[in-house]
Amino acid sequence: MVRLHRSVTGAKAALDDQSRWLRDEILPHAEADWRAGPGGFEQLLALRALGATGDEILEIGETMLAEATAARDAICAEIDPAMTPAEVGEEVKGNHPATFPEALAAYREAIARARAFVVEHDLVTFPTRDRILVLETPPYERQLVPFAAYYDPAAFDPDPAGTYLVTPPETPEMMREHSYPAISNTSVHEAYPGHHLQLAVAMANPSRVRLLAQSATEYIEGWAFYGEKMMKEAGFDDTPPNRYIYQTDIMWRACRIVLDVRLHRGEIGLDEAVEFLVQRIGFERPAAVSEVHWYTQSPTYPLSYLYGRHMIEALRADVARRMGPAFSLKFFHDVFISGGTMPVSFTRRLFETRLDGLAR
Repeated sequence: MVRLHRSVTGAKAALDDQSRWLRDEILPHAEADWRAGPGGFEQLLALRALGATGDEILEIGETMLAEATAARDAICAEIDPAMTPAEVGEEVKGNHPATFPEALAAYREAIARARAFVVEHDLVTFPTRDRILVLETPPYERQLVPFAAYYDPAAFDPDPAGTYLVTPPETPEMMREHSYPAISNTSVHEAYPGHHLQLAVAMANPSRVRLLAQSATEYIEGWAFYGEKMMKEAGFDDTPPNRYIYQTDIMWRACRIVLDVRLHRGEIGLDEAVEFLVQRIGFERPAAVSEVHWYTQSPTYPLSYLYGRHMIEALRADVARRMGPAFSLKFFHDVFISGGTMPVSFTRRLFETRLDGLAR
């Protein structure tokens, strides 16, 4: 109790200092503009150690958007050359469970298949304690979780379990958001080898700092998107409908890169950003408005998803080049996720230390 009281007292003093700083130093000079501005945006990129300028990240995002759009269009032609991409999307979404209990069962089955695939292909070492629960979203959470959400294991739980919540649709038509291809892709992203596996391994790291400091979005979301691509390349559910869902999601996250940079540098306005999502991704306008409003609140956060994957792939290429024939995906994955959730640029240092040790 003495340690707890001392910690609480220290935390309260820190919060009081923060409040005084905001009131006395920040508020008098604050401007009524949500944009970070060109200079502020570059400062945020540097503080997050993302290793690139806004111009460089924007170029990567625009390239990814063009590539994903071309790949999506090619998949549409493969599914039905007579259909538009929007019509193909409607057909893919039409293949869904008939009832919500069937959807829950489909999520559990897809997660089990994804885990078995990772084990069979020896892609990563699993933690000793690994448990994920797929549950119906409680009523009080449904306003915050319109479709689904993952919650990582509690840091000091003696029997840790990740929780994947799935929200019952309000109308039968909304079951289309739980199509079988979407369930498959989501299970890879959220469970294996995505968020759940990465965070379950991170929980085993002996460093309390690494255990509690889990704010590197480019690491967390980058790993989940890296896992989606890696699993497709390995052959997991690599069918045209599944690839359609996958490429559409990539297009969406590439748009996040473009809009994150351009909005906060003042190059486009809110209405133009909304129209960009409506035209490029096919968002309904209310959904696009909500999405863009989120972008205004968290500069550099939306770009982290796909740019994080880019950083991980660049790191993997460098490690493979240095190791030569001794390189394996399992080695890369084990070292990457065992270090804890930290900026990808810091994780690069782990590999340098590990490879230096192997060279001795």
